[in-house]
Amino acid sequence: MIIFFNFFRRLRQLFRSEAIPLATLFIILLMVGTFSYAHLEGWSLLDALYATVITMTTVGYGDLSPQTVNGRIFAIFFTILAIGIGGYAISSLAIYLIESKAAKKAKFLRKKRMNRLANLTNHYILCGGDLVGLRIAEEFAYANAPFVIIDADEHKLKNVLLYTHPEYFQKKVQSLVDVGEMDLSEFEDLSLPALAELLNTPYILMDPTDDNALVQAGIGRAAGLIAAMSDERDNLGIVVGGRALANRFENPNLRIMARVEDSRYMRKMYLSGADYVRIPAVMSGLEMAMHMMHPEIGNWWYSLVGHTAANTPRLQQINLSAQHPWLGRTLTDLHQHEGIVTAAVKRANAFLSPPEAQLTLQAGDILIVLSKITV
Repeated sequence: MIIFFNFFRRLRQLFRSEAIPLATLFIILLMVGTFSYAHLEGWSLLDALYATVITMTTVGYGDLSPQTVNGRIFAIFFTILAIGIGGYAISSLAIYLIESKAAKKAKFLRKKRMNRLANLTNHYILCGGDLVGLRIAEEFAYANAPFVIIDADEHKLKNVLLYTHPEYFQKKVQSLVDVGEMDLSEFEDLSLPALAELLNTPYILMDPTDDNALVQAGIGRAAGLIAAMSDERDNLGIVVGGRALANRFENPNLRIMARVEDSRYMRKMYLSGADYVRIPAVMSGLEMAMHMMHPEIGNWWYSLVGHTAANTPRLQQINLSAQHPWLGRTLTDLHQHEGIVTAAVKRANAFLSPPEAQLTLQAGDILIVLSKITV
């Protein structure tokens, strides 16, 4: 009963729109055909209606056909006229129902996405979806760190989400190496909302410089904000707005990082409220030079940062609280029993790198470790 109710409700909505003239013409043709066949062939109204319907819908069972000359002449012209209008009316109704279902699904996905945004806490807000933003998103996804990405370009957002999908990433990398073509349509044909739902990654399709976008992203509950747009002026606006909103929403501990391509903007970023300012080209240049001078060091580094496969080692930061179980243990002990390689230890605002193998860990130490598992 509910199915029929929903059908007629949608039909009523359709007829209230631009389909009214078409529906009216369809009914008129139905009546003309019914009464004409009944008069010319002497059929009952039910038989005449039946013949009209199978003509307009192009079904044509062949069990009832005009026998008189006048009936056949009428059928010729009526069929030419009715099939076009009837077919168009029926296809229009089908399209409406399909579009209505798609709109309902889109509304459902949007509601889920907004609820997910509202429930985010201690997350990261990533502004910008070009190659730098894509790489940042990959690392967040690999570490299972909650984040939301903001960009006004739907294509960029979809591209970022695609590369955070482990299977797509691996196939895409393989397609760049292999000569043969690889079918990626299974992922690339997904819409942005469907892809975000699949990956459980919220996004905001807005200009990141719009403060409303940062509010929707939950800046009052966020742990960090990254202004990774390609234009420093956009990033400057994001930093200024982000710091002001963080203070307004009583989130003074929000960490803000800004991307710059021109070092002259670094001071402005810091003065505007950024905690960190980075030039991507600096690290890229260092990596390329290291790779050229020491190829295997470069290959090792790329094996760490160039893949998102499971069990790939990653550099991680571990803060040792007063109750941490590692207190009193040595780095050698951690390496032997936990499988962790310690690259540096920060103690009293100084980095010990490389640290002594027999260094005993204390409360307040911050470890920089290389590990295959999240610790």
